[in-house]
Amino acid sequence: MSLKDNLKSIKTDLNAEEKMIENFIKSERFIKKYKKYIFLIAIIAVLWFAISFGISKVEEYNKKESNRIYTQLLKYPNDTNLLNQLKQKNVNLYAVFLINEIQNDNNNTNLKNQLKAISSDSDINPLLQNIIFAFLGEKSIFLKDYDKLLEACKLLEENKIEQANVLLSQINENSGLKQIAKNLKHYQGISQ
Repeated sequence: MSLKDNLKSIKTDLNAEEKMIENFIKSERFIKKYKKYIFLIAIIAVLWFAISFGISKVEEYNKKESNRIYTQLLKYPNDTNLLNQLKQKNVNLYAVFLINEIQNDNNNTNLKNQLKAISSDSDINPLLQNIIFAFLGEKSIFLKDYDKLLEACKLLEENKIEQANVLLSQINENSGLKQIAKNLKHYQGISQ
């Protein structure tokens, strides 16, 4: 009986080894058949990782350089060379610097004109663009309810109550100005 068990054991071992060799041969055939494609995929993967790494390093360098220029501009705000470098490197940081400088010198129309010129730049962050519009007193998404409220006040002064009602009704319920709009409606006798 022990001999039969040994033979069965050897037979199962041989079957397992045979299947392993068979799978090895199949995989070798597969690799030979598709080695060009496998090699191409490996090259593309290596190139993609290398390019991604390079792009991230360049972006990191540009951020550090922009921050360095901005820091220097805070120390020497009249240096036009640094200002031009910042404008070329990072237009968003340049806009922030201009806003800061306008707050220090509100009568400087040159800075306001520069800020207005870059507000339509396609590279500028849309959120910063709306901040610039609000800062310059132009129509902004942030101030749309406020603009409606001011326009409604003008209409109320002209005794155009129905048009003012329409504008005041357009102010969002979650807006901080909604209570003021309700008060204006009540003051003019407009029912809610």
